[in-house]
Amino acid sequence: MLETHPVQNDEFHPLLARLYGWSESDLAIVMPQLVAPCVVRDGETALGAAALRASPAHGFELLGGAFPGARHVECATLLIRAALQHHAQLYAYAEPHLFPAVALEANGLVETSAATQMTGLIPTEQPEVPAGYQVLSFTEITDRKTRIAAQRTYSHRIGHTAVPDAAGEKDFAGSDDSLNQIALDERGNAVGICRVWLNNDESVMGTPGIHPEARDSGLRRVLLLSACQAARGAGATRLTLDAWGDTAEEREADEQLGLKIQTFTPIFATPN
Repeated sequence: MLETHPVQNDEFHPLLARLYGWSESDLAIVMPQLVAPCVVRDGETALGAAALRASPAHGFELLGGAFPGARHVECATLLIRAALQHHAQLYAYAEPHLFPAVALEANGLVETSAATQMTGLIPTEQPEVPAGYQVLSFTEITDRKTRIAAQRTYSHRIGHTAVPDAAGEKDFAGSDDSLNQIALDERGNAVGICRVWLNNDESVMGTPGIHPEARDSGLRRVLLLSACQAARGAGATRLTLDAWGDTAEEREADEQLGLKIQTFTPIFATPN
């Protein structure tokens, strides 16, 4: 009989690392953010494990999943049920090897958005900054509060979690401040961001984050093109664009720039 049990971090960490195929050191940044870790066991055998991470606008993200096996879906279902007992609002990535869609649907979650990766030649279209805004390199912004505020422009989007204070530091998360782009409004408030990682001739970017009040300004495309322009100047010829919670319209706009979807992972969430 399968049973769900709360566990301590020292037991949970290696299970989560096994589920993701990572080392425990790879998860060092994530671990302090997790709450309510639990495991599903059949006797002494762990068949899956999960925990929750707070999200600014969407309750909690469910991490972990069920190990492969004959009772995979049953185990995933029990983990989701245990998470919902901790908090009624959550979301999870429908990765078939961790939390299959059928288990998420069985617990009332519905497909809400997606995480995607798009690739292609780096766009060459020139950005045209709309009136009332300016787009700058992060090297031109030294104020930590402004940098952190820029990173938090994603906070309303599903798939994004709490922004640490470290987001104000130089080259946060290994990105390149000489290539990272920030958008400011006419009052100097941060309203957009696009971070860039350069790997030889490939530029990896996070999809632009735009403050909800500036969403209809055209800044998303401008930030992306500005980041592409900076990356081209550094020798990049190809682009990989990672996104969490983007809309179908935004994905279509990226496809119009010549990018193609390589991976598409639905995000399921409890209904509002």
